Amino acid sequence: MKIRIIKKEDTADLLKEAAKDWDVYAPQRNLGGDIWFDVLPKSGADLDKALESIVLDNTDTVISSKDAFFPQLESLFRFDNNNIQEAVESSPKLLFGVKSCDLKGVLFSDAFFKRNLEDKYYLSRIKNRFIVVIGCLKPPRPTCFCTSAMSGPFAKEGFDLQLVDYKDSYLVETGSKAGEEFILKFNKYFKDSPRDSGKAIDEIKSRSAESVELKVDFQKALELMGQESFIPEENYKRIGERCVYCGGCLYVCPTCTCFNVFDNIKEKSGERLRNWDGCVFEGYTRETSGHNPRKEKWQRSSRRYEHKLKYDYQLTGSSGCVGCGRCLSSCPVDIGMSKFIQEITEKRMIV
Repeated sequence: MKIRIIKKEDTADLLKEAAKDWDVYAPQRNLGGDIWFDVLPKSGADLDKALESIVLDNTDTVISSKDAFFPQLESLFRFDNNNIQEAVESSPKLLFGVKSCDLKGVLFSDAFFKRNLEDKYYLSRIKNRFIVVIGCLKPPRPTCFCTSAMSGPFAKEGFDLQLVDYKDSYLVETGSKAGEEFILKFNKYFKDSPRDSGKAIDEIKSRSAESVELKVDFQKALELMGQESFIPEENYKRIGERCVYCGGCLYVCPTCTCFNVFDNIKEKSGERLRNWDGCVFEGYTRETSGHNPRKEKWQRSSRRYEHKLKYDYQLTGSSGCVGCGRCLSSCPVDIGMSKFIQEITEKRMIV
């Protein structure tokens, strides 16, 4: 694999040109100071202003980039009398500055929406996409445990290009044929890297992995949860008592794919919409009769841990947890996946 290099100061001009062909998503700091993945305007002063707000270095994005393909609220189709118009959206998308854990989340969601009944709304959005990953030199949040989940701090596959922060530039690894074609198309920004760049990348990746301080026994947790006789009911009940069911962990998670579908109707016209939902909410499993098979709070909160650490792994061979740590950093009562893993593997209560 040939390694290239691009000056950091040239990335804005690169994205300005790319915006002509793609809907470009990049992490941008908003007025409140939070950083969100958002699409860049196509041209003009708005584009210049958005480019100035892009943040790439050790970026703590509030929500992962999955929103580009699986929006929090989307229209599936509109209807007027007997006329139905589907809202299938397939504009080419370029995601720039994706973290390796979030890339794993995107790939996980891809597999979910392809499994069993293919979801044409999601799949239409990923047809023409291009993903540029940027590795983490340091964890963007203290709750990150990507090295335990084997999801970072750098990606090993699934990307088109990967940026490695190197002084005033980025060393660029190519991960696909589309990545090579992208470099050829915008060759004025990409140069041949120094001869020792391969060694430099290895050293950077090694230091980055060592900087991740939070360690959990992820593999042991998967093995325990995979045992039919292992039901950590005491842990579930303690979490259920503390959980306020705000849904924060669900909304920030890169792999949560639960959704609700509802209709907005006005006389003979309207639309069908889909929005994010979560298995920990009481209404999610409540049946039409009013009966809820998961009546107790702890029974609902347990589903999140069972999905991520048991059923996803049994079904796909890959855990639904990518070790991003957002669930813990967003939780008002300080419970998250890493703490649950510590409790069941270390057999002690983590507060």
